[in-house]
Amino acid sequence: MSDPRVVVVMGSCITRDNFNSRFNADYKQWFEVGATTNQSSMIALMSPPVDEPWEPLEPMKPYGLWNVASDLNREILGLIAENPPEILILDFFGDVHFGVLRMADGRFVTNNRWRIHKTDLYQRLIDDERTEVLSWQADADAYFELWTEAMDRFAAFVTEHCPTTRVIVHCGFNATEVMRPHLPIPGRLHPVNKEVRLTHVRGNDFWARLNKYASTSYGWDSIDLGGESYTSFKEHPWGPFEVHYTMDYYHRFLGELHRLALRDDLAPDLMTKVDEIADASAERVRTELDRLSKAFDAVANPPARPSPTGWRKLVPRKTGERTDPGPPAEVACRDHDLLDALRGTVDDETFERVAQLPASADEHVAVLRGIWLARIERRRDTDGSR
Repeated sequence: MSDPRVVVVMGSCITRDNFNSRFNADYKQWFEVGATTNQSSMIALMSPPVDEPWEPLEPMKPYGLWNVASDLNREILGLIAENPPEILILDFFGDVHFGVLRMADGRFVTNNRWRIHKTDLYQRLIDDERTEVLSWQADADAYFELWTEAMDRFAAFVTEHCPTTRVIVHCGFNATEVMRPHLPIPGRLHPVNKEVRLTHVRGNDFWARLNKYASTSYGWDSIDLGGESYTSFKEHPWGPFEVHYTMDYYHRFLGELHRLALRDDLAPDLMTKVDEIADASAERVRTELDRLSKAFDAVANPPARPSPTGWRKLVPRKTGERTDPGPPAEVACRDHDLLDALRGTVDDETFERVAQLPASADEHVAVLRGIWLARIERRRDTDGSR
C-alpha cells in the first residue's frame, strides 16, 4: 500500500470533517492531515500578524485557544512554506459566515463570533471607534474586492513556496433543510426565522462567487457537490447546521478527492478512464435528482383538463393522475459499467479507491429517492389523487 498523502486543510469543518473517522472510517489508509487552520478569513490570513496580547473572557478549551491564536499569528503560512504539503484544500466558510474586523492600523482579524468575540482583544477592538466591521452582507462588491486581492496574494505565495502542491477548492454551501429522526422528508433548518433563511440563501450566492473565482483563476482543482442537493440532519455529531451535511456528502467528497489525488499516480490514459467514471457518477446523481423533481411537479401541478359537459358532469373526477418516476435513466449503470471495464487495468488499491465514486453516488441517489418519493406520496395524500 502506498503511503498516505499529507493534506493541509485551510477552511472549516466542512473540509476537516472528511478526515475524521466518524465520517470516513478508512480515510487514514489514503490521507494524513498535516497543518490546519479553522474558520479563518482569507482577508485576515493575508494581512500582517496581530501580536497584541489577549486573554479569554470565559473558560476556553485548548482547541479554542489555538483557534484564536492561529487566526491572529497566521502560523499556517510559515508551516506550509517550511513543509509544502502534497495536497492543500481550501474552503471559504470564514469569509461567508463571519467577515472581518479592520483594525485602526489596517490589519484584519476574522470576526469569529464563536472565538474572538470571547476575548478581551475583541472588546478592545469594538471599543475603538476606528475599528471597521466588514462583511459581504453590508457590501458584497467591496468585500469581494478585498477578498480577491488577498486571494491573489495567497495564490502567489503558494506558487512561490509550494510549487508542487496540488491545491483543491472545496466549494462549500449552506444547506437550508434538515432531516429529522423517523421522518422521511426534511424540514426547514430555520422554520421560524425567515430573515436567517434568506441570509443563508444569499450567502450561497456569494459563496458561489468566491468558489468560482478561486477555482477558475489559478489552475487549481475543485470539488463541487453543491448541485447534488444535500441537507443537514439532527443526528450530525456536531448538531444540525448549515454546513453539517448528511453522511453521504462526506463519502461523495472522499470519492472525488481520490479522483484528484490519483492524477499524480496514473498514466494519462488510465486517468481519462477514472475521470469518465467520476463524471458518469455525477451525471447519474444529477439526472436522478432532475427526474424525481419533475415527477413531483407532475403530481403537484397536473395539467388542466377541460370541464366535463352533459352526462359526464355526473361522473366523479380524479383530482390528479398517479405519476411515478419512470424507469432508471440510461445513465443509471454507466459508471458501474465503466468501473467494471477498469478492473484488471489498475492495481487492487487503485480500483478500490475509484470504486468509491459509483458507490457514493449509489448512496446519495438512495437518499434522494427516499426524500422525493415521500414528497410525492404526501402530495397525493393531500390532494386526494391516490
